[in-house]
Amino acid sequence: MKIGIIDADLMDNGTRHPNLALMKISGYYKEQGHEVKLIYNSYMEVYEYDKIYLSKVFSFTEVPEWVLERDNVEFGGTGFYSDGGDNLDYEIEHHKPDYSLYNEYVEEQLKIGRKRTTLEDYMDYSIGFSTRGCFRQCKFCVNKKYEKAFKHSPIEEFLDEDRPYLYLWDDNFFAYPHWEKILDEIESTGKPFQFRQGLDLRLMTDRKAKRFNNTNYRGDFIFAFDHLKDKDTIIEKIQLWKRYSNKICKLYVLCGFESQDEKDIENTFERIKILMQYGCMPYIMRYEDYKKSKYKSMYIELARWCNQPQFYKKKSFREFCEANQMYKKDQSTKCSAYRTMLDFETDFPDIAAKYFDLKFEDENIYIKQYGYGRKYKNKPLCKGCKKSENCWDEIIKSKGNKHVEKKFIQLYFNKEIDVLCTHYKNSECISTPDEIAKYIIDILLKYSTEELIKILKQSDHSYKEDITKENTILVKELDEIKEILNILIYNKKIDFLELGRKLKFRHGIVDQKDATLKTYAQHYCKFAALLDLVVIDKVGRNSHIEVSDLGKVIYNLDDDQRDNLIKKLLLRIPILRECASVNINYEAFKTLLKKLLV
Repeated sequence: MKIGIIDADLMDNGTRHPNLALMKISGYYKEQGHEVKLIYNSYMEVYEYDKIYLSKVFSFTEVPEWVLERDNVEFGGTGFYSDGGDNLDYEIEHHKPDYSLYNEYVEEQLKIGRKRTTLEDYMDYSIGFSTRGCFRQCKFCVNKKYEKAFKHSPIEEFLDEDRPYLYLWDDNFFAYPHWEKILDEIESTGKPFQFRQGLDLRLMTDRKAKRFNNTNYRGDFIFAFDHLKDKDTIIEKIQLWKRYSNKICKLYVLCGFESQDEKDIENTFERIKILMQYGCMPYIMRYEDYKKSKYKSMYIELARWCNQPQFYKKKSFREFCEANQMYKKDQSTKCSAYRTMLDFETDFPDIAAKYFDLKFEDENIYIKQYGYGRKYKNKPLCKGCKKSENCWDEIIKSKGNKHVEKKFIQLYFNKEIDVLCTHYKNSECISTPDEIAKYIIDILLKYSTEELIKILKQSDHSYKEDITKENTILVKELDEIKEILNILIYNKKIDFLELGRKLKFRHGIVDQKDATLKTYAQHYCKFAALLDLVVIDKVGRNSHIEVSDLGKVIYNLDDDQRDNLIKKLLLRIPILRECASVNINYEAFKTLLKKLLV
């Protein structure tokens, strides 16, 4: 039998994604010995086939009625039925997709000059559903067939070993109770992966955040912020996620669904503002009813601004619209973006005043991140610290309490608590960084190295910091650390190269290559960061180095006290802490261990 396959979305509008159901149908019938071919040029080709399978994902995709009326045509998909229609037969649904189905189309597109990156979904990904179903049952979503998440397919069912990446199309992966077992399956393939539908941020837990940030995830992590009523939950879960990640994540922002008026525009702006504050990228998802709105052009310009990171990160909405006007050749008329902004501001000046001048770089509380050497990427949730009484205010308030001091030592040396969290705009502690730094020094002077080691041996297992390449940096000269403090105190704006020159000049070396000087300074700065003496703050491609709150106070102490404190701070390096705890004198760490255990 000669079978024709029609991806109606591809035929009508073009699409960046292959149709998974059609690839499964093709794979099944090819295995049965039938001839199967993708039709993508003309519907008139249907006359050449014994059987036609046609599918479309989008309701707006147009298909000629005469094609659907033919006896040999079977059609389905969410473009025809809100729930996708009848399920595929079991043996087809669980057949390996025919990844070669689109080969001829892809080759043709490449020959006419289309960029390979726009076709990578056809060429580079193994695609499938590891789970199906979602309990949310959102009115705007097509994934309402199954009311709870369940395991659908093992990864090996749709895995093509020759393809470098995995693409999961699950409806709500986090809603499946045994998500971690599936993640184990995914990771066992060794292939980078990503989720197409995004992940349900409202279901984020500490375990999920930690696990996913340690995976080989490809591309941006994508979540959703569909309703302003979820504001408190979204803010809490973003902060939980940011505890483990310093990457800018993306959230879909649905608009034009509940209404298409100025209230919906304001609602959308408010969600954008929240995402700005918590260092996230909004991606405007316009429900098709936005086209009916009086403010249709406003929805368009919002999407143009937010969905292009190079504009959103650098310009306010007003600046974006003004830039569009500036680049217009004929300045005697207004471009659509500038006209849209002015018209909306005239009608709703209060909304414009509240939102049009917001800038990501001004609002983002995560501009100053923990930097190098921190166990976590950003501060914890304040309410979590307060609940466990691990916050700075509680610790400093209990000064002199032996039990609290021991708990603090375990938290601090295991990097469960950090002075830098007080620098965040949303920090709820009223204790100042200077107060905290002095408290740390008082504790370090009060307890001997042996006492510190004994207390650290009793640390809660959940505090344990894994030994990694990043936190196993070692140096030969602790005096160089003191010199770094001296240089940074008097040089507020300095990069690694200049710091390397100053360090080497101290040794009478003036002719080393720039790369060598830079690497030398980086090495010692990273070590100093592990000791909590400097902060290496990652901002874009540049690294900003500065003395930490603790480093500033230690710098002003006398030499003996400074040496004593730096030696004790060596216990912040996990492998040294472990060696000292079990009294192992590994050869590679002998120099530092001797200094530590003196």
